[in-house]
Amino acid sequence: MRLLPLLICLVLCGLSAAPHGAVFSNGTTGHARVPQSKAGPTEIYPDSSRTPGAPNPKISQDNIAANICNRGWTTASVRPSTTLTNRIKTQTMETYGFTDSRTHYELDHLISLQNGGCPACVANLWPEAYGDVRHPMTQNQRAASNRNNPDADEVLPGALEKDMVESHVHDEICFDVPDAKMSSLHKKFPPTVSISLRRGQEILSTDWYACYLNMMNHNKPCE
Repeated sequence: MRLLPLLICLVLCGLSAAPHGAVFSNGTTGHARVPQSKAGPTEIYPDSSRTPGAPNPKISQDNIAANICNRGWTTASVRPSTTLTNRIKTQTMETYGFTDSRTHYELDHLISLQNGGCPACVANLWPEAYGDVRHPMTQNQRAASNRNNPDADEVLPGALEKDMVESHVHDEICFDVPDAKMSSLHKKFPPTVSISLRRGQEILSTDWYACYLNMMNHNKPCE
């Protein structure tokens, strides 16, 4: 693995990769709760030794009403520059051994920005496929495939499916916040329970696909 370029990037950008586990929003350091087995195939998850997930230390349970749940807040306010993310995407694709087109992958925040994920921590970023090894796809190709074949299951879930989970987890985190900002999916998949910021981050960093299956099963909550 070419770790030196990643370490140099972290030093230059003043970032922390949290190599021994995510630092959650209560200020503690440690591994997220990891289930004994995951709901989906290994291919749809990142390597937890490379991408354990990392939260944004500026966002906590005590201030979510002022940021991620606030109608005036957007991820654009914390999103890193494309110059930086393009460099990280190149490095992480090399680290993961992906040699096909960059357009087949989204540089995904494992803990998404709308759920208090670290914007530029390499420990929170990985190249997530839109399709799978047998069905490489661009974002537009996957969107068209999902639209034209809504019940098909030949292609493994990928970046677009995880995006749905990120939105739903956000809505559950913000469920009890007065006048909270909800995602564009909240009418199709209305939140029915309130979860803590930390729990939402755990769902994303351990088994986001289990939440996806709940959503597809009569909108069961992701607790």
